[in-house]
Amino acid sequence: MDTTSAVALERETILAQGVSFEDYLNGKYGVHTEWIDGVVIAMSPVSAQHDSLARFLDDLLGWYLELTDGGRVLREPMVMKPTPDSPAREPDLQVLRADRLHLLKENLVAGAANLVVEIVSPESFTRDRGVKFEEYERGGVDEYWVIDPKRREALFYVRDAEGVYQPCPVQDGVYASSVLPGLRFAVAVLWQQPLPSKRATLELVEACLRGA
Repeated sequence: MDTTSAVALERETILAQGVSFEDYLNGKYGVHTEWIDGVVIAMSPVSAQHDSLARFLDDLLGWYLELTDGGRVLREPMVMKPTPDSPAREPDLQVLRADRLHLLKENLVAGAANLVVEIVSPESFTRDRGVKFEEYERGGVDEYWVIDPKRREALFYVRDAEGVYQPCPVQDGVYASSVLPGLRFAVAVLWQQPLPSKRATLELVEACLRGA
């Protein structure tokens, strides 16, 4: 276990140690858990706001894929293990475009998703902005969104030619995805109460793809 992982585990709720990855995947330790070098840690329950935001982003990304060249949006507790040496994480959302659908197994994404979204909760602040940032960058996740509803802050990163995450600017309040060409949205929509309905989200994506 590297130093970064060891330090990160000091802040986690550990359920078991010395667990093989195969035993972890068998579900013996339940869902909403993650696996780091044989250590199984518990994830905290999400808030209503977290769940609503995840559902909206699921709709946004799902409509985009349905109206373009396909792919899948997967929500936690689907596990992603970007490389054989990586921890196994449960991203809030992960997007597999058509070129990476072969990575989707029965209960695992065995490789790096094209895009990962983590919605920050009080207990995940350090994990999402620190250790997971490094893991996803190193593992080959092309685009990473960190959405912090408490602070009303959204951070977006894309790997450059050297595999290093570079921050992506939000211009005039609008973010344009690199991995999902044509997908643009006003960041302020993430803080709306209530969030857009499925129909309104579809209309938003359709307008993006028309170049409106």
